[in-house]
Amino acid sequence: MRTSVPLVLRTSTVTAALAGSMLIPAAAGAAFAAPVTAAPQAAAAAAPAAATASDNSRYEGKAVYIGEGLVAVLRNEVEGPEAWIRSVGTGWKPGDNYMFRVVTMLDRSGPADKAEGLSLELTKAASAHPVLVVTAKDGSTKSYPLPAGQASTDCRVGPVGQPLGAGERAELYLTEKGPRVVLFHSGDGRGWTTLDRTTPSLPASAGIIARILNPSSATPVLEWKTQGGGTPFGRAAFPAFPKGCKTSYVFTKAAPTTPAKPQPKPQTVVVPKGPVAAGTEPGTEAGSGAPAPVAVAGVGVLSAAALLGAAFAVRARRARSRG
Repeated sequence: MRTSVPLVLRTSTVTAALAGSMLIPAAAGAAFAAPVTAAPQAAAAAAPAAATASDNSRYEGKAVYIGEGLVAVLRNEVEGPEAWIRSVGTGWKPGDNYMFRVVTMLDRSGPADKAEGLSLELTKAASAHPVLVVTAKDGSTKSYPLPAGQASTDCRVGPVGQPLGAGERAELYLTEKGPRVVLFHSGDGRGWTTLDRTTPSLPASAGIIARILNPSSATPVLEWKTQGGGTPFGRAAFPAFPKGCKTSYVFTKAAPTTPAKPQPKPQTVVVPKGPVAAGTEPGTEAGSGAPAPVAVAGVGVLSAAALLGAAFAVRARRARSRG
């Protein structure tokens, strides 16, 4: 009987210990599980709020359908007049969403481009009432006035077209950063390269010569040469900077752009040949074909004989005078 009590006590103690060990992990799991499951729920709840936080007001404006599945979003805010050309598809109607892919954007610094066969130009860009003019493939045009804004007091002018020959053409612009030239291949509506004040010349590998002379002056000039040989350079002045415009740099004095006068060619030294090379003047040759040196030598012998004769005559006169 004495041994049965301790056995019962030991059995109860072990049972209680096992039960406690089973309860502790469950409580601990409950304590740490709540923050882990709460975080994804909070993130999921916050995701819609983040998605709706984006603001398209910078790109919103008056949307007009211009054909070929394109709309022009017309703006005239503090950035100046802008026409954002977006691809919306041929089924677009006024009031539909237009925030799709941007094809091109026109503004005062780049007022002309082409898209889907349409020629686009932002006219009167420096005025308070700019107009987008769209020319279709058949040559017909439509005009879309932009919202009224402030007249430009900056330096943006252009484009001014200039054919270069050999299937090349250029468009000349002025901006507050200086002159800009866009070069086009024949039949290509998009320029293949651009020149400006920081990069005023094509590399030698371009195959043609095109460069801006005096790019930092008030009177820049485009110079080009598209054909080899002796073809002269072509030159075209940029349009004048608008009165009162402020550039981002100080004008420098323009260097002369007139072609330098050709330097006189050095005279060619002619090496004498034949009798002249022997020191004989023309017309001194003997009539019988004897070379001139013989004739000159004969004259020398006769002169020596005359001198000897004169010396003998002088001596004879002296002898007579003494006698």
